[in-house]
Amino acid sequence: MNSKKDYWIIAPILIVLVNMFLVGTNRFGVVDTFVYDHIIRTNWLTSILLVITKFGSTAVIVGLCVLFLIIYKNKKQLLDLYGAIIISTILNNVLKIIFRRPRPALMATLNLAYENTYSFPSGHAMATMTFYGFLIYMLYKSKVQKSWKVMGITLLSLLILLVGFSRIYVGVHYFSDVFTGFLCSIIILFFYIKALKKLHKEV
Repeated sequence: MNSKKDYWIIAPILIVLVNMFLVGTNRFGVVDTFVYDHIIRTNWLTSILLVITKFGSTAVIVGLCVLFLIIYKNKKQLLDLYGAIIISTILNNVLKIIFRRPRPALMATLNLAYENTYSFPSGHAMATMTFYGFLIYMLYKSKVQKSWKVMGITLLSLLILLVGFSRIYVGVHYFSDVFTGFLCSIIILFFYIKALKKLHKEV
């Protein structure tokens, strides 16, 4: 870490380590249950969130990557984006294998979505934070008008949060899966972007 302003990253790292300990020792149940008990489900909200949750799926993100490859001129930035996604995907799969946390029993009860992989951490949460989070970084660094930057960053941030919430809402993840997934990707982006700046010799 080259600057004191970088030390904020210590907080999410510590929180992730604590969450891993709690999940590994089955001590996160109270928080996860509390969140589930306070979610209100309605037909119209279910319809909306079943669409939103797809924005964190492999199919949609890969599709967007292909689309960007066709229409986006700065291929170097795209390679940087794809690198972040690959790192995030590898880490997510490794952690799932290590913790082997079963999906919530609520998944079968709600019957809104089905997943056959392990639950912790959420792959959708990590993919969403990594992919759209890096897009936020690209937008922030771009030369587009400030008002467009603010609008784009706000919409992408809202999408990230909604995808995370949708995974809990449809019953395929615990709160701790999504929360830890978000933090893992924030940590990845922090160190990955710092590495890119050194590689591209940015100040």
